[in-house]
Amino acid sequence: MANINFKLFGNPVILEDNKEIYLPPGKVSALLYYILLKKVVSRDEVATMFWPLSNENRAKVSLRNAIYKIKKAFSEDIIDTPNKSILSINENAKIFVDALEFEKNPTKNLNLYRGDFLGSLYIKDCPDFEYWVLEQKNYYKDIYIDNLKLKIEEDFENKNFGQLESNITSLISLENFDEFAYFYLFKIYRARGRYDKIINEYYKFQKLLDEELGVEPSDEVREIYEEALDYLDKQKKSSVSDTKFYERSFEIEKAQKAIDDFKKNKNIRSIFIMGENGVGKSAIKKDILERNKEDFQVFQVQCYSLEKNFSYSPWLKLIKNLDHELSKKGLKKPEIWEDMLKNLLYDTNKFKQPLTNILESKEEFNLDLVNLAMESVLKLLSDKKKTIIVFEDLQYIDKQSEKLLVNLILKSDPNFIFLNLISKETDGGFLRTINMLRDLNKIDLIVVENFSKLDVGLILKKALKDRNISEEDLDLIYNMSKGNPLLLNEYIELYKKNENLETVSPKMNSLLQEKFAMISDVERDILCALSAFYGDVSINNILDLLDYKAFDVVYEINNLIRSNILEERNTGNGVYITFTNDLYKNYIYNSMSETSKQVIHAEIAKMIDVIDFRKHNDVTSYMKLKYHYEQAKDKLNALKYETYILNYYLNFNHEVFPSLDDYDVSRQVKNFINNNEVLKEMNSIEERILLVKSEVTKEKDLEEIQRLELIFLYCKGRYLIRAGEYKEGVRVMKRVISLAESLDDFKTKLQGNKQMIIYGIQVNDTSVMLSHIIDGIKDSKKLEDSLEIGIMYRLYGLYHTMNGNLKEAEDLFNKSIEIITRSGGIEHYSSISLAANYNYIGEIRNSQLDYEDAMKCFEKAIDLSEHTGASCLSIFYINAAKTSFLKGKTSDMKDYLLKSKEIVRRFDSYWKAPVLDAFLALSKSLDGDYEKSLNYLKKALGEVKTINNPKEIGEIYFVETIIRDLIDKNKDESTEELEKFLKENCEYYYYRAMEYLDEIKNRAEIKYLEENIMKRG
Repeated sequence: MANINFKLFGNPVILEDNKEIYLPPGKVSALLYYILLKKVVSRDEVATMFWPLSNENRAKVSLRNAIYKIKKAFSEDIIDTPNKSILSINENAKIFVDALEFEKNPTKNLNLYRGDFLGSLYIKDCPDFEYWVLEQKNYYKDIYIDNLKLKIEEDFENKNFGQLESNITSLISLENFDEFAYFYLFKIYRARGRYDKIINEYYKFQKLLDEELGVEPSDEVREIYEEALDYLDKQKKSSVSDTKFYERSFEIEKAQKAIDDFKKNKNIRSIFIMGENGVGKSAIKKDILERNKEDFQVFQVQCYSLEKNFSYSPWLKLIKNLDHELSKKGLKKPEIWEDMLKNLLYDTNKFKQPLTNILESKEEFNLDLVNLAMESVLKLLSDKKKTIIVFEDLQYIDKQSEKLLVNLILKSDPNFIFLNLISKETDGGFLRTINMLRDLNKIDLIVVENFSKLDVGLILKKALKDRNISEEDLDLIYNMSKGNPLLLNEYIELYKKNENLETVSPKMNSLLQEKFAMISDVERDILCALSAFYGDVSINNILDLLDYKAFDVVYEINNLIRSNILEERNTGNGVYITFTNDLYKNYIYNSMSETSKQVIHAEIAKMIDVIDFRKHNDVTSYMKLKYHYEQAKDKLNALKYETYILNYYLNFNHEVFPSLDDYDVSRQVKNFINNNEVLKEMNSIEERILLVKSEVTKEKDLEEIQRLELIFLYCKGRYLIRAGEYKEGVRVMKRVISLAESLDDFKTKLQGNKQMIIYGIQVNDTSVMLSHIIDGIKDSKKLEDSLEIGIMYRLYGLYHTMNGNLKEAEDLFNKSIEIITRSGGIEHYSSISLAANYNYIGEIRNSQLDYEDAMKCFEKAIDLSEHTGASCLSIFYINAAKTSFLKGKTSDMKDYLLKSKEIVRRFDSYWKAPVLDAFLALSKSLDGDYEKSLNYLKKALGEVKTINNPKEIGEIYFVETIIRDLIDKNKDESTEELEKFLKENCEYYYYRAMEYLDEIKNRAEIKYLEENIMKRG
């Protein structure tokens, strides 16, 4: 018998044998929850409660349907129907209900109360049920509060502090005016010596009471507050702040030697400083940069742990800094830099990316392009001063950024080197790469170790001056700090004050408390805001977030810098403020209440949405917004930006044959998320969209989630179509078109129509194509987007090509060229679209057996797009290779195939790879390399099964016919394995090719087979 667990506190969760059961949100689930609590109900009662607007018969029918759905959801009956008028819970079922269990022994089961009874569940037009739910909420909440107070008193008396603070926090969240909670909170802080927290919380509580009730805290509470003030006043008079930096002469000199060599253009190598957190890497870096500040310009980038799963995030920051420096110096930006920048830092507001507007391809932001762009810009910026690029916390770098970094280091460019700080806790693969770079003499690897016991003894003598330290104390300090400079410094400070070194954690905490005890309210607000930020923080960010005058903020920041709590960091984009130590940042952040954290994160997110998002509409902004909305517990907005990130990265995962729409075509960073990860992420987002949708009550939020759902469905449908899951993909994409139309979102509707045209091309269904082409032309004209109109006419031409109407098709391709040319300069997006038209005209010329003119068209297409590095080049190269073969120029064919291979292999994609591999197999067979030919042929057949495109199947049979003919002519030991694979005779593959090749579009291939293969028969 199954164990069924109902969690009704907070948003309801149902588990059957630890597997979550999904019930339709609404009346079905509400009915079950009502019966669970009541145990026995009459049918008339619940029919009237849940369907009050229906007549008796309809209400009972609805009730029967609801009971059926409930029973169907579980493996066994949990509802009994002993007669026609009664419903009850099956007494034999093994059912656990948290609310009922809590009611039996509230003090023992406080942990079961996760929030209000049934959370935010709302059932429309069921007032009796809503009234019952409200009664239950208040009933259970009152029980919880009363018993929580008893538990707090009991735990404090028994000094059981483990859960005490969290229980008090829970009480405050429910009863924020209750002095009982604050009184015990202050007593805990006093017992722990956390007088700073007493003062902070007292100010908040005093302000709350004054603003809401117009009263002051009680004498009991105020007495503890005044005691805290007295204690901190005494501490202030005797406090000493003397943070030391212990010199690392050997490490510094080794790094300086590499920099001196760089200055002299001698044995150029980058620098990696490696060590555990707190070992002094940043201090060494600061010393090195300070020594050489007159000779070099420096760009610094901080890596963060949550960016590790997002490709190229550190480089996005560096590229922005370099671009800012170019603008500041008034230097002319190289064309290749503009090209990269235009497509890397694109405008993703409402998913409008820079477009190449070719449906047959997707472009990639590739390593070669970035390498060349970086080298050209750094050479330009290093005209007077060479450049040092600093990456801090490099252990958080993503795989693609790692590849780019290694490529640039290997070049040993005389204009720049990298100074990288990295933890020892680094991925093993990256460590091996670092060691390889060291062995190649491309880097100096400086490993900063913790101090030895001898070092610690010398440091202690220097720090304590005339004061003697016993061997026992030396051993104790060394064992506690393990020679870590950061911890060692903290223990030295404790030792100077004659503190007990054995109570490590509390005293470390006290040290932080002392350091921050005397900061002003403005300083504390600044630190709290800073601790919540993700990424770099400028003074303007702080001013936008806090309601203080600019001069007051600057004054307090300067105080914090003098106190060695904060430091300034200069970058190409300006001056940023950061904590000198993560220990301080974590302390400040953890000292805030959960409510304070949520509020600050929400305000930061709003600020980025309004300010930063308009300037930097890229994945970095999405990541920031997702993080802050998550921390603010804003499910809807966090989900929105997670969906935006998914859409962003899907652009780099799926090259599509024969087309991609405006959202898809991009030359930006390629992300390597495999299909399983994509599916997992999509399923997760979809589940949460449904959950949030069920919780939304405001009309404005409902419209927002509909737009979010639209973007997600577009991602899902696009993915399914490209993965060859046509039935589900088409169903989803039709829903996208319908929903977009209802929301008057004609841009997205147009993209949906394009995806349906893609589907039509892939499965050779011209009727589907035509209906969506007509709809797409209407949408593009509504949008008054001449470029989109040009694209739709090109697709219209493709439709006629597929129907054999070559004259009409060519007229439409020329019309598309005319419209696109009129729409603006031949930039990357329009040049690719023009190239696509010339490619199609070239295919028409091939079908007309005019190979010379066809070749001119393909060369024109290549000329228009070759400088972009677009993936559509693979199509143009393959067509040029095929035409070269038909002309008998096999050497040219091989050259074009190699160029196509270089592009296709950059993408984790099914598209165009089958045709490429088939012709590579043919090329190898012509060279007599039948082993490699067999490998390519197997790959081609495996790939074509995924998409099942008739045209590509025909192309493969075309190649197999020729290879089979070559085997028949050149049979020997080398052809045996290939002959076993192509076990049928030549005629078989010929007739299979004829079955799939189009007699008009593939006239050239058919003619070749007839004249060169079958003519022999």
